[in-house]
Amino acid sequence: MEATTTINASFTHSQSKNATDEIVNQIMKIGQFSNLPDDWDSYGGKAISYEICAKAAQYLYAAFKELSTELVPVEMPFIAPAGDGSIVFEWTSDKAELIVVFRPDAQLDVEYLTVEKTGDTESEKEGVFSSVTSFVQAVKWFSLCQSLIGNALHVV
Repeated sequence: MEATTTINASFTHSQSKNATDEIVNQIMKIGQFSNLPDDWDSYGGKAISYEICAKAAQYLYAAFKELSTELVPVEMPFIAPAGDGSIVFEWTSDKAELIVVFRPDAQLDVEYLTVEKTGDTESEKEGVFSSVTSFVQAVKWFSLCQSLIGNALHVV
């Protein structure tokens, strides 16, 4: 598993460059998924289309752009290709999880699962994002969960 990076919006100039570099690196990583051939994982993994890569990169960029203007610190997700030709973003912590799957279906659906953890209980919600704005709100929800103790905020 990769180390996660938190992008904080209250940057010095050098921190801002590092955050920008990290976002660019992750978007380039997403773009490289389109180079994976069929059977890329030796288990029959499907090639990932350029359209899926473009949509995933667009959503990630939109979240970081929007939330940086709101001064919300954002953690970089774990990003990986999946065997069915989709791309998965995962944000996890001891307080919440956000899993987003960019599906290779005709509508290029973007599905999500949120898990809010309070004490010994977990509350799950799943669905399909209707827009990039709802995705940005989910990333904001996850980010705010990190800073709120015992939160009851669920904006998805």
